[in-house]
Amino acid sequence: LAPTRSAAAEQVNRDFRSNPLSSARSWGYQLQDIDAHQIDKTDYDVVVVDAGSGDGAWGLSQREIRQLKTKPDGGRRIVLAYMNIGEAEDYRYYWNKAWAKTPPPWMGSANCRWKGDHRVRHWMGDWQNIMFGSPRSYLGRLIAAGYDGVYLDRVDIYYHWRSARWQAGADMVDFVVRLAGWARKQKPGFLIVPQNSEELLSEPRYLAAIDAIGKEDMLFGDRGNDVENAPERITRAERNFAPARAAGLPVFTIEYARKPANKARIAARHEKLGFTLYFGPRSLAYLGQDGTLHPEDGDTEPVAGTGDTQTCE
Repeated sequence: LAPTRSAAAEQVNRDFRSNPLSSARSWGYQLQDIDAHQIDKTDYDVVVVDAGSGDGAWGLSQREIRQLKTKPDGGRRIVLAYMNIGEAEDYRYYWNKAWAKTPPPWMGSANCRWKGDHRVRHWMGDWQNIMFGSPRSYLGRLIAAGYDGVYLDRVDIYYHWRSARWQAGADMVDFVVRLAGWARKQKPGFLIVPQNSEELLSEPRYLAAIDAIGKEDMLFGDRGNDVENAPERITRAERNFAPARAAGLPVFTIEYARKPANKARIAARHEKLGFTLYFGPRSLAYLGQDGTLHPEDGDTEPVAGTGDTQTCE
């Protein structure tokens, strides 16, 4: 698919060629069992890590984060902190134990797939205030810790709310735009990278607010790590990425396939699309695919937005 200049891209007043993420040729993604020393030995240009692990007072220490910013060859590495903005997690610093019995208005049902995660009404101010807006907010702490940016997960939570709130997608756009604006006022050049929900790229304000986008399971994984996705789903994803490709927005993809033949096909397709691909374990408990197998590595994410009422998402 040749990228075309979309109306949305025409309205984006940004030059992504000057984006530090544009020069990245590799990336890694780890959320469990974080060991800064081990990550520092890798050659990844970009790493996404969970900020809630490590030997610092809150997540990785400032010293560890500074260390990760330099690759073994002396080059610069970009370090992004994982940040779930669509679910409240009971293992985070902000969790109030009383919420288990008396949930606040912004909290929805538990995600039965991930223990400790609770869907949130992302448009509500009290939840957004926990995420950003003050030095003690989640984002405020990440900025103070020294991260280069954030990797936003569960942006797609609006799928869950669309039947009851038709504007849930627009609410998420507003949320990300405000979050990004506040972050850059605190630290100019702070990077904002959402994961999935690529259909939001058709909204010019959203495209202008972010520095890159991540994508899971684009070609394989909906029905098994080594099972190819339905053709119509792949076609839809490629179509939704057209504004990003036209604008030159970096796209970082992760696939969990392990069979060499599948990986070769996947790599060829992502290269043709111009995306930066990473093959990782489904558990995200180690970098690359050579680590000790984790119980979650054989898992498969349910397809969001399919109308399946049994989904845990």
